[in-house]
Amino acid sequence: MKEGMRILVGIDGSQHSMWVLVEACNVAKKFSGSVKAITAYKQGMEEDAEKIQQKAQRFLETEGVEFTVSAILGSNPSRALVDTAKNENSDLIVVGSRGLGSAAAFLLGSVSKEVVSKASCDVLVVKK
Repeated sequence: MKEGMRILVGIDGSQHSMWVLVEACNVAKKFSGSVKAITAYKQGMEEDAEKIQQKAQRFLETEGVEFTVSAILGSNPSRALVDTAKNENSDLIVVGSRGLGSAAAFLLGSVSKEVVSKASCDVLVVKK
C-alpha cells in the first residue's frame, strides 16, 4: 500500500457498511489517504440515499480524513463501485461481506464477490 491512497467505499445504510467505513478510515489514516463513500440507489430512492450520505458525512467529519460522498443512480452496486474506481483511479475498494439483504441493499455478498473479480485495483472485504 502507498501513501496518499484513494479509497473507495460502498455504503448502504446498514450497520455492516458503517463498519466498512470505519475500516476505510483506518486505512486512510495509516497511509495519508482520502475516502470516497458512494451509495448506489434505485429510481425513487433518492431520499434514502441522501440520508445514508448524510450519516456517512457526519461520521467522516469526526475522523479527520479527507473525504467526499456521492450517490449514484443505478441498480447494480458492484458495477457502480468497479466503474467509479476505474474512472477515478482508486487504489483500494473497501466493501462489506454482506449488507442490507433487501431490494435496496448495496453491500451484498454477491456484490463483494463481483467487485473482487472485476476490480482493477485492490479490494478489502470487511467481515464483521
